[in-house]
Amino acid sequence: MASKYTKLDERFGVIDFPVTLVEMVNISKELPKTERKFYEYAFDALKKVMKKDEKIYAFEVADPKLTKTGFIVVGEHNLYFVMMKGGLFGGAEAETVKYKDIKSVDFDIIQGPFGVSLMNTGILYLEMKKMFGSKKRTVRNIPDYNIDALLKVVRDRLK
Repeated sequence: MASKYTKLDERFGVIDFPVTLVEMVNISKELPKTERKFYEYAFDALKKVMKKDEKIYAFEVADPKLTKTGFIVVGEHNLYFVMMKGGLFGGAEAETVKYKDIKSVDFDIIQGPFGVSLMNTGILYLEMKKMFGSKKRTVRNIPDYNIDALLKVVRDRLK
């Protein structure tokens, strides 16, 4: 684990991807308790849809749906969207998108209506194949300083 994660301070660190889900669980123990809870929910949801030894190439905070916060996970075989559930008990649910179903991927960085925004400004646009035609999917609230790296990893997985 020491070679896959470098802790910068009490809140931040650098993960050396690719890692497995088991390694991500161990890395999350270095995060503050309140933040770690969201990751634990995500890991529980991912355990249901990911293979045990599948590599993770990127794990980033995002809003996979307009009203749902969560994570975007670039796996070895699939792209995963983890959405946090609301309510008393919390939890998360994972959605799987196969790479063969993704036709194209693009990005944008938006400006807030009043200049500096309170949210992350990166947006990822996915165009996916459907039975007839295609479906567009917008993933919002990605940190703008990581959008280029995330885009590169997704495009590399599509090849």
